[in-house]
Amino acid sequence: MSKANQLLNIEVGTFKRQGNKLILELNHNQFRYDQLSELNELKQADPNFLQLVNLIEQDQKVVLTYTLPDKVKSLKELPHENKAIRSAIAQEIMRQDVVTDSQYHIALNPANLWYYPMRHVWYAYRANELMPYDDKHSNLAKYKALILFCLTGTPYERLLSNPKEALAKHPDEYLQQVAKATSLAELKEVVNGVEDFVSYHEWQAVEQNQQKNKQRFWLSVAGIAIVAVVAIGLVHKNDERKYQSLANQNQAQVTRLRYSGKIQTALNDKKWSEAQEAMKKAGYSSSKQAQTFLKHKQYQQALNNDPNQLSKVVNTAYANKDSEQVAKWELPSSATSKQKDQLSLEKAIVNYDTNTLNNQLSFATNGDVLLRIGQAFVAHNDTQDAQTVQTKLAGVNSPKAKYLKALLSLNSAKNEVSDAQKKLDDANKIDGGKDKDKDKKVDSAKSDLKNAQSDQSAAQKQVDQAKHKVGD
Repeated sequence: MSKANQLLNIEVGTFKRQGNKLILELNHNQFRYDQLSELNELKQADPNFLQLVNLIEQDQKVVLTYTLPDKVKSLKELPHENKAIRSAIAQEIMRQDVVTDSQYHIALNPANLWYYPMRHVWYAYRANELMPYDDKHSNLAKYKALILFCLTGTPYERLLSNPKEALAKHPDEYLQQVAKATSLAELKEVVNGVEDFVSYHEWQAVEQNQQKNKQRFWLSVAGIAIVAVVAIGLVHKNDERKYQSLANQNQAQVTRLRYSGKIQTALNDKKWSEAQEAMKKAGYSSSKQAQTFLKHKQYQQALNNDPNQLSKVVNTAYANKDSEQVAKWELPSSATSKQKDQLSLEKAIVNYDTNTLNNQLSFATNGDVLLRIGQAFVAHNDTQDAQTVQTKLAGVNSPKAKYLKALLSLNSAKNEVSDAQKKLDDANKIDGGKDKDKDKKVDSAKSDLKNAQSDQSAAQKQVDQAKHKVGD
């Protein structure tokens, strides 16, 4: 079958490619809408997604038609690319992190992704609550399987249930870190490390083969640039501009790797200023510097370099159980008023400033922020406000909303256990000489406590399951 007519299977159905069109036909009974127009929101343009150009009902089926950019490739073809392209695409996927703030359920199956070397990735199918979607695995499990597929070519479906399967033929320490990642934040760090690992070993190969003569060294680098250009198919006889662009990128990479040792030494010695100076000389962008500091839990340093990373810095701090540090953070003068307002809200969550939380709740649209607000209310036994947050969160991020609902149920169950324990304690204090029914009251209180504890155990299981689907 030619690429123009290839079939690609995802969890809910099969794509059929026809030229620059991608068509997905799904049985009508998989949907829960009253009017097809309820799905029109999926037609809204988004740079990370293929454009949905047609959505119709036909012969008891719902037919979705997407447009494919010129020369785009299915991610299923990625294992045939060289290591540099595979690692670049893997890093772009984690950089996009399309599921974190999306209100939609996004298929992360490689058959749903399209790419163009080196760093262009698009997604096709995304579903609202009225459409079929896969909820059997957490976002973390899906991303692990997707990244390991990109790097090793091991089938995505097998990696979903056993990410370590990729290690059988590829016993690499970095891939082990991918398989063992416990959060999306950790997985992003590891994927960034994979790219550095690829670059580092390519650089080592250059050093081993080059001669000490400085002139020959730079000729060798130029030769490597030419080989790289040819390898990824970007240079043609009359395309000097693209050649020069990639050559410049190669030289920048060489500069970065020359300083990598100094950077790592300064970081290990916790000499943050020296590390930052070395990163500047290595040509690190502000974003790259921030990400590097974030790996070492230097949140303030990360914000100083790139306040645009605020959401990522906050999420990482919570993942590292360092949320108490949020109250101490400051933003540089270059930060926008929106970023300053966002940090003020994050501080209000940590400090449990109820006035700010209630005033800002109607403006909050980020799923992570709403969940943190809800958790703050739950932690302080404010059930009513927590339920208000849960209702709003349901329209923003369904898995996070279900998790908050489970936390509310668990909090209620804990309160019931506390009340039952108090009643048992009171029953045990009864003077048996004055109240002949003491034993009956004690037995009844014990039974009530046992039932309450059973309910708490069941609620805890619901929390664990909901948290797993959140993926963090």
